[in-house]
Amino acid sequence: MSPAAAAPGAGPLVSIGVASFNNAAYIIDTLESIRAQTYPHWELVVVDDASKDNSAELITDWLKTHPEVNGKLLVNSPNRGVCHTFNRFLDAAQGKYISIIGSDDLFLPDKLTAQVALLEAAPGRVGVVYSDVSKIDPAGKVIVPSVYDTGQIRPFSGDIWLEMLKTNFLGAMTVLIRRECFDKVGHFDEDLAYEDWDMWLRIAREYDFLYQPEITCHYRIHGASALHKRRAQIIETNLRLLQKHLGVSPEGDAIIARHLREFSEQLYLLGSPDSVKWLRRSWQQHRHTRGLALLLAARLGVPAATVAAAFGVLKRLTGQAGPDAAAAH
Repeated sequence: MSPAAAAPGAGPLVSIGVASFNNAAYIIDTLESIRAQTYPHWELVVVDDASKDNSAELITDWLKTHPEVNGKLLVNSPNRGVCHTFNRFLDAAQGKYISIIGSDDLFLPDKLTAQVALLEAAPGRVGVVYSDVSKIDPAGKVIVPSVYDTGQIRPFSGDIWLEMLKTNFLGAMTVLIRRECFDKVGHFDEDLAYEDWDMWLRIAREYDFLYQPEITCHYRIHGASALHKRRAQIIETNLRLLQKHLGVSPEGDAIIARHLREFSEQLYLLGSPDSVKWLRRSWQQHRHTRGLALLLAARLGVPAATVAAAFGVLKRLTGQAGPDAAAAH
C-alpha cells in the first residue's frame, strides 16, 4: 500500500524530513529507501538547501515518477544551513511522529513499522525512540556493522540527559520523535552549525528516550560528509550549545566544564581566532595551570604548534609535566 493510499486506520501519520544538500550521487538511494518502508502511513518533505549540483532536479523527477508518494520538495534560496532546513520541514510536517534523514543515508525497510509500534506502546513520558546503526562507504558497502558493537559509544534508555551531555551517542537518522516534543522544546537552533546534539539535550530534559537494539539505518561515510568539513565551526557550535545547559545540575555543570576545556584547546590547536574567548571562559570556570598557560599564549598570538612543542620538551625533561599531566589538574 502506498503512503498516499493508506487507509485512515493504517496507523498514525509519520512525517519524514530529508535535508538535501549537494548529494546528487546518493539522494535517489535515500528516497528509494523511504519508498521501501513497510509502514504505510507517511508523508515526505524534502528540503533542498540551495544545492549547487542537480539534487533538486533529481528529486523533482523522482517525485513525478512516483505519484503514489505523498511527497513534496521545498527549496531554500540562498543556502540557510541544516538547522533552518529541518525547521522548514517541521513547519510543513503534519504527522504525529517525526523522522529525519540526510540525503546520503538510508532507512532499512522496517524502520518505521518497528518504531511506530514502540512509541505507540510506550508511556507518554517517552518522547524518542532510537536504534543502532551501521556505517557504509560511498558504494553502499557496510564497513561498520554496528556503531555500538565497536565499544566506542554506548546506548542508554530512560533519563539520558547526563549521558547525552557527555557525548552525542545516537544517530539522527535512527530516531522517531513525538511531534509534541518540538511543540514543547521548540525548533532547531539556527545559530548552530549542526542540528542534533542540542535538540537531543533539550528533549532529554523533558522526556525519556527508548533504545531499540536493532539496525534500522545505514549512515554513509564519504569525503563530502558534513563531519569531514568545518571542524572549527563544529567545535565552536559544541561550545555554544553546551553553554545553553549550564545551571541545570552540578553534575551537568562539571561535564560541561570538562568539555569547555577540551573544545577550547582544540580551537586553539586549529588556529581559530575565537579560541581566546573560549580559553578565557574555560579558565574562569576551572582555574587550572594548563588553561592559564594556553590562554596567555593565545592572547600573545603564540602559534599552537610552538606551545605543543614546548609542552613536549617539558614532558621529556620532567617525565610528568606534559599536556596530559597538566590537563589532569
